[in-house]
Amino acid sequence: MKYKNLILFYLFTFVGFVYPQSQDTLQTDPVNITAKAVLNRYIYSIGGMDKFKSVIDRTTVMTGTAMGQPINIMIMQKYPDKLFQELQAGEVKQFLYYNSGKGTMIIGDEKIIIEGKELERLSMDATMQLLLDPESHGVKMELLPIEFVDSVECLAIKFTLPSGIRWFQYYANDFGLKVKEVKEIQTKQGLFEQETYFSDYREVSGLKFPFTLKQYLGNQEIDLRVTSIEINTGLDNNVFEVTE
Repeated sequence: MKYKNLILFYLFTFVGFVYPQSQDTLQTDPVNITAKAVLNRYIYSIGGMDKFKSVIDRTTVMTGTAMGQPINIMIMQKYPDKLFQELQAGEVKQFLYYNSGKGTMIIGDEKIIIEGKELERLSMDATMQLLLDPESHGVKMELLPIEFVDSVECLAIKFTLPSGIRWFQYYANDFGLKVKEVKEIQTKQGLFEQETYFSDYREVSGLKFPFTLKQYLGNQEIDLRVTSIEINTGLDNNVFEVTE
């Protein structure tokens, strides 16, 4: 099994800050639904603007399986755009760093500089307040027709990154939470779709996070359970720097 593709996993992407409005806006005025209104209700549903905006750093630990192999993932993020990910699959460890426009992946003794569309995607993932002003990052949003995800009626949003790469997010129409996400992944082997399902939302420090994730990328199937989420622990900036 090749483990390099596993590094393409990122958690809680496009978790930005937008000012919430009442859930009733979508329910009583469907003609005027906008992509921003859907995102507003999502922020409202998971805990609200004040709680969300208070998050300066976050550490998430997960365990699971990928194609029958056990994996462990730790993801650290810090405002405004720092990200570190450690993934262990068997005896293989992979490290991913992003800090202020630079991305690096380390697998064993191999050091890979991330560039192009993959760097763009990583920068969007790392930006904790992206949705506060997506236009300033060159991201366009479009509300799509209602779709069903496992019989759940969802409001779908298409995000188009500056390079043209597209992301799709699906929010349950009745309770506002995100249930699915699809991302286009540009690799040297071509363009792939990374599909992630979110469920089992639980409250941590006043905010709701999904604790069960199922992801598909090519022929890979990854099942993950969040074991812990810690918020505002004072992560040091050195965590996000590549060590020589």
